[in-house]
Amino acid sequence: MTRHQNSHSAVARHIGLALNRASMTRGFAGLAALLVGLSLITTTETLIALRAREIASENSAKTLAIASELRARTDRELNSVLYLSSGIVGYLAVRHDQLDSEEINRILETVHGFGRHIRNFSIAIGTRMTYVCPRAGNEQALGRDYRDIPAQWPAVRQAVENHQTVLTGPVNLVQGGTGLIYRVPVIVEGKYWGLLSTVIDIPSLHQAVFEGMEDKSFEFTLRSEERNGAPGGILWGRPELFADPATVQLKAEMPSGTWTYAVRNNDKGRADLAWTIRSIGWLLAVLGGLCVFTVLRQRSEMARLAGFDSLTELPNRRLFDDRLEQSIRRLMRRNGGQIAVIFIDLNGFKPINDRYGHKFGDRVLHIFATRLQQEVRLADTVSRWAGDEFAILIEDADEALLARVIERLRKRASAAFEIDGLSLHVGAAIGAALYPAEAATPAALIELADRRMYEDKDEKRD
Repeated sequence: MTRHQNSHSAVARHIGLALNRASMTRGFAGLAALLVGLSLITTTETLIALRAREIASENSAKTLAIASELRARTDRELNSVLYLSSGIVGYLAVRHDQLDSEEINRILETVHGFGRHIRNFSIAIGTRMTYVCPRAGNEQALGRDYRDIPAQWPAVRQAVENHQTVLTGPVNLVQGGTGLIYRVPVIVEGKYWGLLSTVIDIPSLHQAVFEGMEDKSFEFTLRSEERNGAPGGILWGRPELFADPATVQLKAEMPSGTWTYAVRNNDKGRADLAWTIRSIGWLLAVLGGLCVFTVLRQRSEMARLAGFDSLTELPNRRLFDDRLEQSIRRLMRRNGGQIAVIFIDLNGFKPINDRYGHKFGDRVLHIFATRLQQEVRLADTVSRWAGDEFAILIEDADEALLARVIERLRKRASAAFEIDGLSLHVGAAIGAALYPAEAATPAALIELADRRMYEDKDEKRD
């Protein structure tokens, strides 16, 4: 490989290393920021998930308790009505063969006055409604045969044939409106004799069930389910509630059917709190990631600046020593080649500094540093050693190359400095040494180049 090719490979190597270091620094800072942000987001989401499960469990238990209370209230209100029917049925079973119309009407009126939620009573002898109380508003039902009422006959037939009480509803009534109907067959000597029907007012029942329930965050629906031909349907509430997975459902076995209570907690306060926590957590994750990224970038920048001179932006003495060590290691791995160190000291710089001030002198140093960089290759290192002294590391050097570089440096150093209309001239003392031809260690190489620079300075002074 020729010296020219070695020079180009060294340039590419330096440029590649610089780009790789910058890219790795940015990549590491970005990766660290991403990991911090993801960890904070993961922690936030985990806490929210745990809290959500806890809240869901609490809501489920509370909703189930509300559903149980709702069922208990409904049972209580129904039982307050239904137990009245047993007394009337007992009376009919005993007096079936000697009924007095006036007496029956008085009994029905009396019970109707005591009963809650009772819309009306009807007594059927056989399958025909013979007595109705109150009579006003129910005239259309009086004398009707249940077999002629298709909507009610299945439930009546169930009570007649099975000798069982039947609770059905909501039922469209002959006299208008809807209600729950509790039918109790009257059995005399083991045979069906007649039927007592108690019509329960659904709005009144609903009002009594929910009386005193002040928590408005719960929504309720009650559905009676059809069984053995008895009609069923929604007693109150929205049927869509049964399809909602957030709904707690509770079943209760009733005469001739099943009632299902659906209760849903509509309180969104805790859900909104979860989104608030999530927003704060994500914001902290973003801020945490940005803080980590900024700190790492700043530390990287500080580390980089620690190796450079702030005035000339050249590598400082510490970075020069590091690059010299790396160059020597590369030579040892290749087992061939040479490097050179050049020391340069400005002659006549102190009078300029004293006469025009330090800021003016700093401008001279900055211009001179730029000239030095222009006279070497990209692979070479120009550094500010101390004060007005500079050191240059020449890669892949030999005596001929070193002589040409020194000659160019002397010419550039002697060229006038045009600053603020002033034309200033300085000189330069230069000393150089080759490794390993003239020095066996980095320290010896630097010492030799420095000594030769001072020898050159003394010669020019003489």
